[in-house]
Amino acid sequence: MTPEENREKKKFRRKNELGNNRFFNLNIGIGGAVFMSVLVYFINSDYGFLPASIAAAKQAVYTFLMAGTNLKIAENLVIKIKKPGWGIFIGTLVPSVLTIGATYLVHSLKGTPEPFASTVPTILLGPPSIALFVYHKRKQLKKIRKKNGV
Repeated sequence: MTPEENREKKKFRRKNELGNNRFFNLNIGIGGAVFMSVLVYFINSDYGFLPASIAAAKQAVYTFLMAGTNLKIAENLVIKIKKPGWGIFIGTLVPSVLTIGATYLVHSLKGTPEPFASTVPTILLGPPSIALFVYHKRKQLKKIRKKNGV
C-alpha cells in the first residue's frame, strides 16, 4: 500500500458512512448549547445577571457535550443496524435513555427540589426529537447507499 493510499484509508476512517465525524456532532452541540443557554438565562434572569449567567453557562456546557455526543451515537446506530426499522428504534431508544437518565442524575446530584419534575420536559421532548433526527439520518443513508449501489 502506497503512503497516499494509506493516508486516504486513515482519512476515511475518521468519517462515518454519511461522511460525518464518527465521534461528535459539532453543529448540534453548538446549536443546542446556544438555544438552551439563552432559555436558561431568561428563566433565571429574575435572580440577577450573575446567577442567570452562571446557570446559562452550565447549561451550555452540558448541552454541548450531551447533544453532540448523544446524537452522534444515534447516527452511528442507525448506520450500523442494517434493518431500517430496528435502526430507527434502537437509534432512538439508546440516546433517549441516556439523555433522560443523565438529566435525572444531574438534577438529583445538584439538589433540585423536584428532580423528576425537572426531567419531565426531557422525557416529553427528547425521544420525539431524537426520533426525527434518526429518521432524517436513515433517509440520508438510504440515498447514499442507493447512489453507491449498496
